[in-house]
Amino acid sequence: MQFNVIFLCLIDHTTTHETLTITSLTDSDKQTRVFLWFSTRAISTCFLKCLSFVEGAQVWHEPYQIAYNLGITQAWAEDPNLSKDAEHARDVYKGGLTSKEIETSALSGGRLMPAGKFTYPWVKSALEEEELNKKYIFIKDSAYSILYHMESLPEVPSRHTFIIRHPFRTLTSYRKFMMKLVDYQGDPKEYRLWPELERDFYKEDYVYNLWQKVKESGIESDPIIIDSEDLMNYPEQILKQYLEALGIPYRDSYVEWDESEESIKNWKGGLEWLHFGKKVSLFDKAFRSSCFLPKMHVMPKREELTPDITGIIDRLMPGYEQMYEQRLKPE
Repeated sequence: MQFNVIFLCLIDHTTTHETLTITSLTDSDKQTRVFLWFSTRAISTCFLKCLSFVEGAQVWHEPYQIAYNLGITQAWAEDPNLSKDAEHARDVYKGGLTSKEIETSALSGGRLMPAGKFTYPWVKSALEEEELNKKYIFIKDSAYSILYHMESLPEVPSRHTFIIRHPFRTLTSYRKFMMKLVDYQGDPKEYRLWPELERDFYKEDYVYNLWQKVKESGIESDPIIIDSEDLMNYPEQILKQYLEALGIPYRDSYVEWDESEESIKNWKGGLEWLHFGKKVSLFDKAFRSSCFLPKMHVMPKREELTPDITGIIDRLMPGYEQMYEQRLKPE
């Protein structure tokens, strides 16, 4: 059996990697892998849940992200100059991964695995394994967790696709989540993101740089790009275009799915990470989703943005605008 890997990078370390041959995905004897790369707050987990209901699909949730987080947590533990908010977030995260609540988690008893085994070499090996009785393997993950670890990609033929979201949306949402994570009780307008976040997660435009890298390396000459708000507002059109472009049969039923969280137990990923994400409201809405909801909120104006995110947004906007022009477009 020949294997194909599809990489989806989601918006919202340089290592060479062997150029992989792109072949047709429609032959019945081929198993298709789909990687979902993302930044933050761009409906990636909701999209993964949607894809988990594609007939013959197995999904993975953020295996490289877990490996990246393990490294960041260790680095933060050894940093004597860590900010108080970063210390708080580190302890909440570490506590979530070691909590005895895991033993009775509603997500246990399925295919999720201990997060501690998710090192980069282990993930590479695991993703190279065949999924029995599956035709498609979707793997959602962050662009920043792989950009400088390209040697850890599975060594099978691959394709890369991307889904993006306007930085005004992603950063304002990210900021709200971080206020909740560190239990900020003051005036929301006065809150400032801590410096470690920009240093470790927003130092550069990881999604754009990964997009450029896969093109320049020859891995994918013309990557498919989706804008997440197009997906929310025109799910039938965008999902159909996306799947058919990859040679995966589309069904109208794919734009609606079971709202129960029971299906999450059939995912592959780190049990503790998913339990933690649900507990701190990182994944809970996506876990309970049953469709894509149209985006109703008005786009924030630049003058309404706080100074802690404007610099990051300025860094991300040029890449976003280039990728937006290349996206799949609704009719």
